[in-house]
Amino acid sequence: MDPQAGDYRTQARYFAGRAALDGAALTDVQERLARAVLEVVLLAGLPPYDIEAAADGEETGVGLVPVPGNNRALRVQWQQDPTAAHHLASELCAAQQAAMNQALRAILSAHRFRIVDGPLGEAPVVLDVVRPRRQG
Repeated sequence: MDPQAGDYRTQARYFAGRAALDGAALTDVQERLARAVLEVVLLAGLPPYDIEAAADGEETGVGLVPVPGNNRALRVQWQQDPTAAHHLASELCAAQQAAMNQALRAILSAHRFRIVDGPLGEAPVVLDVVRPRRQG
């Protein structure tokens, strides 16, 4: 499958299982949440992490990490290019990571995902999507 073809929903479905960092297994609920998160990430123009591409050295992208003790939540974090990060001062690398995590938090909040409160520089933990109430 060409992940660049098709709509964002198709691409999100393609990447949902592949975006888990370290090849972590997702529950069914986390898989559905991963699809929703990745659809928004793709709409924002950010690349999802892809475990298959990471095997070839292309490790940059938005990755997903199951939250220990909560089989319904996902931590959404930016995976920096390790080679590029190696050439940066550690303070700069940490600042970039914090900025990307803050950007992810802002993007997901704007799309009405429920996010666990935490410091802005930390990778956000997403619980679900808050659906607006119907008027009338």
